[in-house]
Amino acid sequence: MSVAGAVMIMVITVIRALAINRLPKKTFLILWGITIIRLLIPFSCPSKFSIYSLLGKKTVSDINETPAVRFMPINTQGPVSTQAPQSQIPALTISAWDIIWVAGLVLCAVFFISAYIRCYREFQTSLPVENAFARRWLETHNLKRKLSIRQSDLISAPLTFGVWHPVILMPKKTDWENEDTLCYVLEHEFIHIRRFDTVTKFLLITTVCIHWFNPLVWIMYFLANRDIELSCDEAVIHHFGGTSRASYAKALISMEETKGGFMPLCNHFSRNAIEERITAIMKTKKTTIISFAVAMVLVTGTVTVFATSAKGDESSTVTEATDTTNTTFSDTVDTETIMSYINPDDGKTYYSFDNGKTFEAMTDAEFEEKFPTPDIEWWTYDEYKAWLENEKVELKSIIGSSYISGGKKYVWTQDRVNETIAMYEGILEDIKNGAKYSKSIDGQDDEMVSYNPADIAQTKESLKSIERTMTDCQDEVSESVAQTNESLKSIERTVTDCQDEVSEFQATAN
Repeated sequence: MSVAGAVMIMVITVIRALAINRLPKKTFLILWGITIIRLLIPFSCPSKFSIYSLLGKKTVSDINETPAVRFMPINTQGPVSTQAPQSQIPALTISAWDIIWVAGLVLCAVFFISAYIRCYREFQTSLPVENAFARRWLETHNLKRKLSIRQSDLISAPLTFGVWHPVILMPKKTDWENEDTLCYVLEHEFIHIRRFDTVTKFLLITTVCIHWFNPLVWIMYFLANRDIELSCDEAVIHHFGGTSRASYAKALISMEETKGGFMPLCNHFSRNAIEERITAIMKTKKTTIISFAVAMVLVTGTVTVFATSAKGDESSTVTEATDTTNTTFSDTVDTETIMSYINPDDGKTYYSFDNGKTFEAMTDAEFEEKFPTPDIEWWTYDEYKAWLENEKVELKSIIGSSYISGGKKYVWTQDRVNETIAMYEGILEDIKNGAKYSKSIDGQDDEMVSYNPADIAQTKESLKSIERTMTDCQDEVSESVAQTNESLKSIERTVTDCQDEVSEFQATAN
C-alpha cells in the first residue's frame, strides 16, 4: 500500500514540476486526494492497464507462471482436492518492524497533537472583531456553519481554524482601513473554510503518521499544503477577475508571515513558498475547455495506471460430476496465488501466501523445500491427439447416461458431448501452436496445469521495454530539475521586481 502510494507521489511530483502553471490547481488537489485514499484505505482495484500488470508483480509458483487450467476429464475414482496446503498460510506474529512502526506512529501523532493543542490554547485568547467592515463582510458571505472573525497579537499573518465553527483569525496589527487588501485576504481564508481544507490537512497528517517511514509521503505532505494555497489563490483571482492579479500579489507580500510557529491544522495566508505563489498568481488564466479536458485525461490516466493493482486470475471453484462410466469431470482449478518481491535494501525475496496480507523472507532453498518443483510430464501433440480419438468414442458411448453435480441430476446429451469434444479440440490446437498442457504431475493425472511459452516471452520483452522507459523517464526528470532551477532563478528576479514595486507603491501612498 505504501509502495503503491509512493509510486503515485513520484508521478504526481513530476507532473507538478512540468505543469503546475499550465493546469487548473484543483487538478493536483484531486490527484493528492486519490493518493491519500490509496494510502489510507487498503483496497485492490485490478486493471489490465495498471503499471503493476505490466511489471508482472504476481507469480504463481505452483504452476511455474502458468495460467488457468481448462476443463479436462480426470479419470480417477476419488474426488479432486481443491484445498491449498495449510502450511502456505504463515502464522500471525508481531515482528520488530511492527513495534518500530507503532512507535513511530505514536511519536508523530504526539508531535502533531501537541502542536495543535498549543495553537488552540493561543487562539482561545483571541478577541472578536466588531468593526463595521467585518460586519458588512460577514453579511455578504453566508455560510451554513457559524463563521466569525477574531484577532490576536500572537500571530503575524491571517489564518483559519475550526471545522464546525470556523474562525478567521487576523493579526492585531491588521489595518482595517485598507479594505482592498482585506477583501483579498478574507476571500482567501473564506475559500479555505468553504472547501473544508482543515479536514484535508487532517487527512494529510493522518497519512504522514501512518506512513512516517516513507520519505515520499512527507514530500506529498509539503507539496499538497502548497497546492492547497495555490488553489485558493487561483480561486481568488477567478472571483475578482484577471485584472486583480498584481493587486493580489501585492496583498500577499504585504501580509506575508514573519516566521511563526508550526500550526498543523490551520490554513495560513503565509510566505510558504511565496515565490512559487506569486509566480502562479501572475500566470493565472481563465480555465479553458482544453485545459479542463487535459486535466481530466491526466487525472483519469494517472489513476488508471498508477492507483490500480495488477489484474490477476480469479480463483475458480471445482464442480465434480460423476457419470455412469465412473469418470470424474472437473471444471477449472486455479491454485492459490503466491505474491513475491525483492527488497532492494537487504536483497532478500519476500513471499506472501495470503493475497498480500503478510510477507515472509525465504531463500531459494527454503522456498524449494516448502514448495518442491513438481515433476511434470507434458502432452505431445501426437499423444493428445491419440487420447482425444479414444475419448471421442467414450463420450459418444455415454450419450443418454446421467451424472450428479451439486446434488442435481444431469443427462449427457448430444449437444453437451459436442461442446466437450470441441473444447478438447481447442486444447489440441493450442498444443499444436506451442502451448503446454500437463499429462501428469508427480505421477498423478488428477490435476492439470498449462501455460503458453509465448506469453512468458512477451512478458519478459515487456519488462525490458519498461526498463528502457524508466531510463528515459529518469533523463526527463533530470532535465525537468534543471528547468525548475532555472525557473526558480527567474522567480527570484520576479520577486525582487515585485518588492521594488511595493516599495514604490508604499512611498507613493505615504
